[in-house]
Amino acid sequence: MNATDKKKAQIKKLALKMLKESFDKQKAKVDRALNSSAIDIDAWDENSNPMLIPKAIVVAILIDEADQHNCAGTSFEKEVKKNVKQIGYHL
Repeated sequence: MNATDKKKAQIKKLALKMLKESFDKQKAKVDRALNSSAIDIDAWDENSNPMLIPKAIVVAILIDEADQHNCAGTSFEKEVKKNVKQIGYHL
């Protein structure tokens, strides 16, 4: 295994660890969203657009998580944004 492959393996390990930790936090945020006054649970209809509120919850949680990892206000912010943009083109 060459040096590049070792670095890729280390990066992958760290990214997967961050994703797992993030996922555990995200599961708790689902209950928080459901118990907040931000969603009209009574208006939800399982026969008409049943995925509308669940998708809104997921998007809100993902945006919140992304905001926590974007390095805003640090010296790394510009580099992170550049890398995120580049990686986004390949996903």
